[in-house]
Amino acid sequence: MNKFTGFFCLLILLIPISGYSDFEEPGMGFWKSEDCKKVSEAAGFFLYRSAEVLKTADNERKAGNGKKSEKSYAAALFFSELSANAAKNFEAFCKK
Repeated sequence: MNKFTGFFCLLILLIPISGYSDFEEPGMGFWKSEDCKKVSEAAGFFLYRSAEVLKTADNERKAGNGKKSEKSYAAALFFSELSANAAKNFEAFCKK
């Protein structure tokens, strides 16, 4: 996994948020439902990728590839954290 993958994933997560300009309910701080859907989908995608990379890390560890396994475990943790952050944003800005 190269250095730019993490940056690219973070950028994808922030694009729907950065383009947001008005509230669905004035003064309440809630996002539009389509923006909330994008954040929810991002959380699911990152969680799915985390699980897939974790499987790869386990297979690499079983095959004796210690360094590759460590990198894959780190990538799985990274995707898991992205998912958790997206879920927290969804809860903070999308739940009414």
